[in-house]
Amino acid sequence: MVAMRRTRGGYEAYWLLALLALMAATFRLWLPASWTGTESYPSVPMFDLAKMGLSEHSAGLISFAATLAIVVACFATIGWGRSRWTWPIIAVSLATAAMLDQHRLQPWAYQSFLYAILFAAGPRDESGRLSESTFRLIRLLTISVYVFSSIGKFDFQFLHTVGQDFLKVPLQWVSVDVSAWPTRTRLIAAASFPAFELCVAIALSWPRARMIGVWMATAMHLGLIAVLSPMGLGHSPGVIVWNAVMAMQAWWLFAGSVVEAKDEPKPDMSRAGALSWAVVIIALVMPIFERAGYWDHWLAWALYSPHSSRVTVQIHESAIDQLPEEWQTAITADDDADRWHDFHLGQLSLVVRRRTRRPSGSVPMGASGSNHPAVRYRKPSSRQGPIRIRPADG
Repeated sequence: MVAMRRTRGGYEAYWLLALLALMAATFRLWLPASWTGTESYPSVPMFDLAKMGLSEHSAGLISFAATLAIVVACFATIGWGRSRWTWPIIAVSLATAAMLDQHRLQPWAYQSFLYAILFAAGPRDESGRLSESTFRLIRLLTISVYVFSSIGKFDFQFLHTVGQDFLKVPLQWVSVDVSAWPTRTRLIAAASFPAFELCVAIALSWPRARMIGVWMATAMHLGLIAVLSPMGLGHSPGVIVWNAVMAMQAWWLFAGSVVEAKDEPKPDMSRAGALSWAVVIIALVMPIFERAGYWDHWLAWALYSPHSSRVTVQIHESAIDQLPEEWQTAITADDDADRWHDFHLGQLSLVVRRRTRRPSGSVPMGASGSNHPAVRYRKPSSRQGPIRIRPADG
């Protein structure tokens, strides 16, 4: 059957190529910092390296070895055909790389880790072809990505921030200014994005509507590619590539006729093993606990909506000279001419990390009730305006 060859025979190779493409698009995360000129960008291991008896140098070597193992295993599997032994290498290497630097814990890396376990543990026939039961689990995981991603976007933060960006960018291309719309209208329009994504999940779950779901998923991902591209919000290449991968995956997994049970060569090929089911159940259940803080928001597919409050720090222009010179590099221009400047905490954190102690003469920020004569501090709730720091007599 053509459909069977497409979904089974070629899907493993397809995902290997997708993994290589995604790693290439995010190469700075996977290669040594000295090669990519990102020495100032800190790696964030999941554990204390010193307590594990690892130096930063040895951790870097292990990290590079894990990356190399993934690449070699991918090419070996593509060249030698489907192999039960290379997928465990990919799974272990992805886990090792993520533990040594949490920046690598990308949603697509987690997705590849889950797939690698399913490919390694899934039953195969004499020719090495995976069973349909494994692909049912992969379809289930794919649908869950859309379900949790959509539900997570019905959130105050998404509707008021990223959702508004998603709405503004494409309408700007047709000269429509959404800022003139009533707030309620803009929020409802932003909510249409997760609503559409949820409809994609529902359509893919219903066999009679699957082709509609495939076309909807394709349209959604192509739309995201346009919005997130350099002509839109200018997100990283990895995001663009992953959306392209997901669009093509919808055709691989859900388009065409469904493989019937009679096509299975053996009775034991009709069901997945305990390990495969355990992995899928964990991936399906744990996102429920993300809001309680027991699961990472990216592993819960809370894409573009991490459910955390956003805080903007602004410095009054009369207080900028009181900051150390290094800190002043994190101050932006006063675009709206109100004498308040945004203070980029992310850029500041990298500056501070490179120093063994706080620079002398720095203004202590973030201390509630500070008595410093040049600072007045106010801590807002998630729905209030920015924190503003200004001279006490200003």
